[in-house]
Amino acid sequence: MSHLIYRIAVIILAIGVLTMAGCAPTPPPTYFQLEEPANVQLSGIERGIAVGVGPLNLPAYLDRPHIVTRATEHRLELSDFNRWAEPLKDSMLRVIAVNLSNELETTRVFALPRRSPVVPIEFKVEINVARFDGRLGGEVVLVARWILLGKEDQLISTKVSIIREQSAGSDYDALIKAQNKTLQKLSNEIAEAIVTNN
Repeated sequence: MSHLIYRIAVIILAIGVLTMAGCAPTPPPTYFQLEEPANVQLSGIERGIAVGVGPLNLPAYLDRPHIVTRATEHRLELSDFNRWAEPLKDSMLRVIAVNLSNELETTRVFALPRRSPVVPIEFKVEINVARFDGRLGGEVVLVARWILLGKEDQLISTKVSIIREQSAGSDYDALIKAQNKTLQKLSNEIAEAIVTNN
């Protein structure tokens, strides 16, 4: 009889432990943002060539709050605990606009569509992103087709950029830093095309 009571007590204890584990609070997600280091020397009165950036289109697998990493070449992982602080499309558009502003030394770089079209656009860049992900502790890849248009949307050039950047660490901070670098390189390519055709 005592053996039966002992077994029942063990089962009840096990159920209690499992119940408590199921009720344990889950950690809150960590939120990340792409970085846009604005050049403080560009503050003040507007000047420089007018460039419009947008629209920027993302594939459906990236258009979500979860940060997407690549486990294998064909398997993706969506992190429940590491997320973007804002829509990725908006973040990428802002970062590229600031990068172009720095590269071209102009304060007249606008994310499109814009609310007040007072300043006429001299160049316009449309970007279609095919891939923007990477492996934790591995390589980050940005694949984007972009179109450079002149005044009255005259086509100047179309280019596909494939940019790879090695992550300097195995965590999400290192992943985001590597993604920032790919956006900087893409911005450099766009800026060079604008300078060539200005």
